[in-house]
Amino acid sequence: MNGKQFYLKPNIVIEPLYDRWYAWAHLISPATAAMNVTNRHLKIMNSYIQSPQIHQMAVKNPKMLGGPFMDYDGVRLDDIKALRESTLEKQADLIAFSAAVKELDEMLRSKANGGSLEPLYELVPDILKGYVELVYDLNNNPAYRFFEPLLYSSEFYKKESQSIALSITNNDERPFCLSTPRINEEGVLHLNIPFDHEGIDELCKMKRTAGSVDEIAGKLGIQPEDRALFDTFFTEQSHPTYRKYEGDKARMRYFGHACILLETNEVSVLIDPLVSYYGYDSTVDHFSDIDLPDTIDYVLITHNHQDHILLETLIPLRHKVKNIIVPRSCTGALQDPNLKLTLNSVGFNNVIEIDDMEQINFQNCTIT
Repeated sequence: MNGKQFYLKPNIVIEPLYDRWYAWAHLISPATAAMNVTNRHLKIMNSYIQSPQIHQMAVKNPKMLGGPFMDYDGVRLDDIKALRESTLEKQADLIAFSAAVKELDEMLRSKANGGSLEPLYELVPDILKGYVELVYDLNNNPAYRFFEPLLYSSEFYKKESQSIALSITNNDERPFCLSTPRINEEGVLHLNIPFDHEGIDELCKMKRTAGSVDEIAGKLGIQPEDRALFDTFFTEQSHPTYRKYEGDKARMRYFGHACILLETNEVSVLIDPLVSYYGYDSTVDHFSDIDLPDTIDYVLITHNHQDHILLETLIPLRHKVKNIIVPRSCTGALQDPNLKLTLNSVGFNNVIEIDDMEQINFQNCTIT
């Protein structure tokens, strides 16, 4: 663009997707991704294909807000059929993995009788062998745990299923985002790049520091036919600079839901970063990501729920986060995938995992 320097617009959405579905932490960990593909994605797609009119009616009913319904203005039957067929083909091993987990559950319930679990390893479905350990809990109930690091280095970790969608927004209305896949729409640019792609960091830096659109287009692999749309995401107008807090106490700013920025004149801590607003014009005063510090000393994740660890917020902040603190998980439990492994896999190499009541002390502050 004529060698000029441009900024990324403050209301650009960088939406992480997994097989075109809105990505959250349980779509990163291979075991939970398998369960979501089979028990959420395929079921919702099958339901839509059987009766798209029911979905159209449901999304207009406030009582159904956030339910398992696809939110489209018109019928997108052919698109959803194509996405289902693609899912059945590309995710065949994850679908088999999910079925094997169910088989393993049933086998343990029927075969484990309080004696040695050693003979039952032969009955573990082949696809799970080497990835699970059979155990009893303190009440002699049979269970299993995954060797989760091994799953990340297996064919079950689907990095190629990750992509991002770029678009401009003037509001934050996405009530059915978890149940509506992102099929092709006008004004939305889909990039088939993984979440740890360095180009995402370079793109996000352009909210603060002007850069070359030609260079970032090259890093992200923007195709010629998409270049005109990509260019609309930038502006020559600079954004307000962040003013560091210099007071002698602590300042807290509320960014939405459970997200609070805590600052002293020495340190900044961002808790559960779900930034509720983008930088669009509004009659309501609000903080957006443009109001965050240029450097965030600590990001603190309290627990692994999708409204407390939001990849849509976290990944664009990755380049400015010094440390990210997460709770230690129940090792290998299907319901509690390891957050450190999840964040490492999407490009965070600065994750600190702490246990219950463990403390991190720095300057005049303690995180417990």
